[in-house]
Amino acid sequence: MRQSIMASCVALLLGAGFASAQVRPDVDLAAIRDIAQEQMDQHELNALLLQVRIGGEVQLTLALGQAMTGVPVTADARFRNGAVALAYVAAVMLRLAEDGVIDLDAPVARWLPELPDSDTVTLRMLANMTSGYPDHVANEEAFVAPFLADPFAAWSPQALIDVSLSTPRLFAPGTNWDYSHTDYVILGQVLEAATGQPLHEVMARYVLTPLALTGTAGFDTAQIPAPVLHGFTAERGVWEDATFWNPSWTLPSGAIQVTTISDMARSFDGIVGHDGFLTPASRQQMIEPSLIGFGSPLPGCPTCHQMTESFSYGLGAMLQGDWVFQTPSFGGYAASVGTLPDEHAPQGRITIAAVVTHTAASFEDWSAATPNWADQTVRRIGELLSPRNPPPMR
Repeated sequence: MRQSIMASCVALLLGAGFASAQVRPDVDLAAIRDIAQEQMDQHELNALLLQVRIGGEVQLTLALGQAMTGVPVTADARFRNGAVALAYVAAVMLRLAEDGVIDLDAPVARWLPELPDSDTVTLRMLANMTSGYPDHVANEEAFVAPFLADPFAAWSPQALIDVSLSTPRLFAPGTNWDYSHTDYVILGQVLEAATGQPLHEVMARYVLTPLALTGTAGFDTAQIPAPVLHGFTAERGVWEDATFWNPSWTLPSGAIQVTTISDMARSFDGIVGHDGFLTPASRQQMIEPSLIGFGSPLPGCPTCHQMTESFSYGLGAMLQGDWVFQTPSFGGYAASVGTLPDEHAPQGRITIAAVVTHTAASFEDWSAATPNWADQTVRRIGELLSPRNPPPMR
């Protein structure tokens, strides 16, 4: 990025905050830093946060650019983790199944009897997005237009479900795959009904506290504790700070969170990278590519397609080759976290997490679908660290 546009501040922390961390001599830290700086320059990013872990140990934490104009970003900056929390919701579901509280293959009607089709939709279908409930985010009239008109408005879970139900169902439960935010909004309601507790409390007990995610907190509002990484966008036709747009439509109430780059990397590494947080059987269910060959394109359903080795869906996570991913993007932020689990990484499991924010020059056309430069960064570093088993490029 042109230095006249922004000053670049670099914070390089080797194992910061992790007394047992050991940087491996075979890891080319300079090459990783070069990839990050190239991404900053090529895509004229405002900020980039990065953490790389191998075998659970921090190899590098990097902060480049600005949190907002004139304020250097720091490695402890907070941002929305978005779809990374889908993995947390799925992990909660699996932990509750381990405890005998729920059955993944039970009909949702046991907990939400008034929900249409709840007698044939299961928790597993919600978690792997095969339920057939239309995505409320895809509804132009009932969601997209109101959101763009007022991105600060709050959306209740029931309002989001109502938007979904106002859209004609395109396939019967369990017969196809479609990316649906609504599936997880409903799943959040099921988990609350099954436990008799707000999802905020269930999430804290089963995920945030056991994983010691002290930099992660749940807010159904636009609140972000300091230090804040600001997000900027021109998707509404004007260049603006979107940091405090209301995120209530993005995830289940109780799973809408802010985090740090370290918490994002460490949690994903701990949940999907190795057994321990989940039992071997539960983790296998989460990351097993059992849907490969399932699904097909469907008119009127832009994301319906057949699952392949290069992209399938587990429980709360995308499966690409042997890698496990989440790639959230919302309101000026884009992020990615990818893990090559223990069983596929003889040198030790690899987890790479990145988040970026933008300048107005980061995209030529803000009205079109914009690439996730954080995800591209993660995949390039993954290819560097695991050349024999790289993540598929997108």
